[in-house]
Amino acid sequence: MRLARHRLLDALCGEYLVGTMRGRPRRRFERALKREPLVAARLVYWQRTYAPRPSEAMRVQPDPGTWRRLETELGLAQFKRPWWRRVGLWRLWATAATAALVVVVIMQVQQYVGGSKQLIEIARLGTKEQPAAVTASLSKDHQFLELRAARPIEAGPAQSYELWLIPKEGGAPLSIAVLGRLDARLIVPEGHRARMRAGATLAISVEPAGGSPTGAPTGPVIMTGAIET
Repeated sequence: MRLARHRLLDALCGEYLVGTMRGRPRRRFERALKREPLVAARLVYWQRTYAPRPSEAMRVQPDPGTWRRLETELGLAQFKRPWWRRVGLWRLWATAATAALVVVVIMQVQQYVGGSKQLIEIARLGTKEQPAAVTASLSKDHQFLELRAARPIEAGPAQSYELWLIPKEGGAPLSIAVLGRLDARLIVPEGHRARMRAGATLAISVEPAGGSPTGAPTGPVIMTGAIET
């Protein structure tokens, strides 16, 4: 079951943010963050809503004299901890860990951007009235897909768009991504990359919020386009 359709998605995001999700559930959630754009978008929403960063203007650093006076008046010297238990050491470690995480994130973003610079147009999705409403471009390694709409196209509040791949050899449509709008950059699921080739077809359907509940298109297919490259 895809987490984007899970009725407890918001609760799962909360557990992930506060750190109570561990082990296999956490690894599964992190895989969903990479493969399901709706899950990643929902996590970002909760991060921005309930984990605001403190304002720098609110931080006040007492002068050294104030600390010394408090230490003397309260007799804090007897409670001094060994070096390996001092808060400052752990703050230093946390700062270093955070810096390392930032470097990793930057490298991933650069890798993504680097791949996106080599996008090749593979299909134009549309209808009889507007045959090129959305352009689809694919990276050379088939990892990244970019959709660009000729005009803004956004799903309603209780709806989502779902992008499907119909393999060249036929068979059931394969879900690529659930989208809120038809301007997006997304990661192609690893198992579908080899099938993103000439002769296959891309299609977009209108589904309930969160995507198709059955794993197959349930709503109207509003656009299609054959992959030509």
